Order: sequence, then structure tokens, then C-alpha cells
Amino acid sequence: MNDAVPQIKSKIDAEARRQEVRNVLAMSVPIVITTCSRMVMDLADFKMISYLGDSAQGAMMPAQLIMWVFMVLGMGTVSMVNTFVSQSLGRERPHDTSAYAWQGIYLSFAYGTVCWLLYPALPRIIAWTGHSPSIAALELAYCQAVVFAIGPTIACEALAGFFNGIHKPKVTMWTAIEANVLNVILSLALIFGVGPIPAMGIAGAAWGTVFGVSYRFVRLLIAFLSSKYHQPYHTRTTWRIERDKLLAIVRVGIPLGLQWVSDVMVWMLFINILIGRLFGDMHLIASNVAWQYMRIAFMPAIGVGIAVSSLVGKAIGQGDHNMAMRYTRTAVLILFGYLGTLSVVYLVYRAELIAWFNPDPEIVRIASGIMICAVIFQLSDALGITYNAALRGAGDTFWPAVLFVISHWVIVIGGGLAIALLKPEWGSIGPWLAATVLLIFLGFALWWRWRSRAWQKIDLFSHERETGAEQTDSSRVGSAVRTD
Repeated sequence: MNDAVPQIKSKIDAEARRQEVRNVLAMSVPIVITTCSRMVMDLADFKMISYLGDSAQGAMMPAQLIMWVFMVLGMGTVSMVNTFVSQSLGRERPHDTSAYAWQGIYLSFAYGTVCWLLYPALPRIIAWTGHSPSIAALELAYCQAVVFAIGPTIACEALAGFFNGIHKPKVTMWTAIEANVLNVILSLALIFGVGPIPAMGIAGAAWGTVFGVSYRFVRLLIAFLSSKYHQPYHTRTTWRIERDKLLAIVRVGIPLGLQWVSDVMVWMLFINILIGRLFGDMHLIASNVAWQYMRIAFMPAIGVGIAVSSLVGKAIGQGDHNMAMRYTRTAVLILFGYLGTLSVVYLVYRAELIAWFNPDPEIVRIASGIMICAVIFQLSDALGITYNAALRGAGDTFWPAVLFVISHWVIVIGGGLAIALLKPEWGSIGPWLAATVLLIFLGFALWWRWRSRAWQKIDLFSHERETGAEQTDSSRVGSAVRTD
């Protein structure tokens, strides 16, 4: 009888672990499909503009990074909607979940409107990069269209945060797939011209993105206001601006937004200056091509990270910190399996993969070296993405933001420039080695922060005053807390 007790306990623990894996996968798979569908769209755009020549290949990523510098402050800020929604779900306050989503929408369009003022400055910003005239002209054409996608893109982030936060990630998945299919169709027509539609070149890819993102926002908003989500979450009645909730998102989200701005600025300078200006168009094109395969690695990882934020947020809202830690550990193991497998593929077939985009022998040689850097840092990148997402789910944004800003500027910009100047014969591999050091360092630093459990002391809802009206009977969430 006594021997049976440990066996029963062991079986219960094993089943609990399997259930945790199923929960992580149930949340992760739709979100990974969502993030990958955007990646596939960008890969399709990159492949289509590749037929326009090497200048278009060289212009695509620098132009995207320039626009992301301005976009990510808003995106980083409203991404905290996911955390507030998931923790509100765990606290059994469905009314608050939609209220936080509305505040995110208002912040999105206010920020997008401000960004429209960038339009007259775009020629000077592009000229500052110092790229060749043929590449700079294409970068400007792309940016002058994509600036109009900033508001809708950030609003999509806010609404996706709501659906992921209430553990309904399939809504974000299907709307992303629909928008990306529309984008590919429109981009194909606008890039090369069809019938009465004139060929717009790289600007056509940009306008395809604008229309695709705007379509997705409308689809998400329709779903948000539908009876299916209004009844359990009151989405049609919580539209008023609530100052405390809006400021709470800003307070916790601004450090993350500033971190994202810093990150994108660093990578924009890295690609445009440390690679493009110092080593020329061939190295710029090679980095662009290698980047497409890096996205295949880290975009699904980011999708798993978003799922972890939602799961950790709900667990913390329920007061179960141990469950939050178990979910995070499970996600790390899943990403180790995925990125470890991909690293082997990249190591063995890197030349063939590069040649699919650009068969030029010199570009294949340069990009193959960059792919080896990716093989080295991918597993530590899995640590960084997962633990950073878990900390975000707990509302721990300030410490990681400081870490990211300092390490990016010191290691990538400072270290990358030093290597480029001291060892110019290494070419663009020198700066990429600095980037490799950064990602290894961040992985272990964020792991240490999570292990310190400082995040357990954070109270995201200190701005609220508990009243009888704010308390929600758990029966009101009922089926709403079930994961799709």
C-alpha cells in the first residue's frame, strides 16, 4: 500500500506535465502560425522584389528597419495589453479585459497620427544612410507608402493582445492569414502591374502591406465587437477612455516600447552603417538574404514567446507563480528542439539556401558565413526570447529594457564598430560576430533575471481601488477562460 502512493503521485505529476505541454502547444501553435504567416508574406515580398534586381534586394530590409524604428514605440507600449488582459482573465474580471483593449486601440491611432508627420522628413532620413543612389531611391519609395500602415499595425497589436490574452489565439491566426493572402495578391499586382494597374516596383510591395494590415484591423475589430465576445467580455460597452487603465498601459509599456525603439535603431544602424556603408552593397545584399532565414528561426520563437506571456499572465493573475515557471520551462525545451534542428539544417545546407535567393558566388560566400553566426547564437536566442516574454507576462519590463538598451549599444554598435575598424579584412562577419556575442549574453542574463524571482513582487493593478462593483463572479467568465 505504501509503495503504491509514490507511484500514484508520480503518475499524477507526469500527467500534469503532459497537460502543461498541451497548454503551451495549444496557445503557441496558432500564434506561431500568425507570426509565421507574416514572415511568409515578407519572404514572398522579398522573393517578388528580387526579380527587380540586386538594388531592390539591398533596399528592402534597410527600408523596413527605418520604418520599424518609428513603429515599435507604439507597438511595444500596446503589446502590454496582452499582459493586462491575461492577468485580468486570471483575476476573473472579464469587463477589464475589453476595457484595456479599447485603451490600446486609442493609443495606437493617436501614435499613428503623430507618425504621419514623418512623411516630409523621409528623404533626409534615407539620405543619411549614405547608401548608393539606386538603393536609396527604392528605400524612399517603400517608406513613403508604409508610413500609412503604422496606426493600423499598432491597433492590430492591441486587438491581438486582447484575443491572445483571453486565450483565443485562433482569432489572431485566421485574420493574419487572410490579411497576408490579400497582401501577396495585391503586392503581386502592384509590383509588376496587371491590366490597367501600372507596375509600381518596390512601392507596390509597400502598398500591399498597407492594405493587408488595414484589412486585418477591420477583421479583428468586427470579431472583437461580435456577440461571441461581447457577451462574456462586454466589448461594446467598455469603449470609454479610462484614464487609470490607459496610463497603466503607458506606465508599464513605455519601457518596453523604448527598448524596442532602441533595439530597432541598433539593428538599423547595424545593417545600414556597419554593414552597408562600411562594406558596400554586396555585404548589404548578403545580410539581407541571410536575414530571411534568421526570420524563419526567430519568428516562430517569438510566437511561442507571446503564448508564454499569456500563460504566465493568467497564472500570475490566479496567484500561481509555480505554474508560471513550469510553463516557461516547457516553452524553453520546445524551442530548443525546434532551433536545434534548424541549426543543423542551416549548417549543412547554408550555401544552397542562400543560392535560392541569390546565386551570385560572392553573395553566397558572405551570407554563408553569416549563417554560421546564426547557428552559434540560436539556442541562446531561444532563452532570451522565452524569458523576456515570461518577464513581460509578469509585468517586469523596466529591468529588461535597461539591459537591452545598454547591451545593444555597447556590444553591437560599440563592439561591432571596433571589430570593423580593427579587422576590416573580416568584412561584415566582424559586426555579425558582435551580434552573436550579444544574443548569447542576453539569453543567460534574462534567464538569471527570471530565476531571481524579482518579478513575483510586481503588482500591475496597484492603480485600481478594489470596490464591490469591480469584483466579478467567476461564473461570468465560465466558458470564456477555456483555451481554444
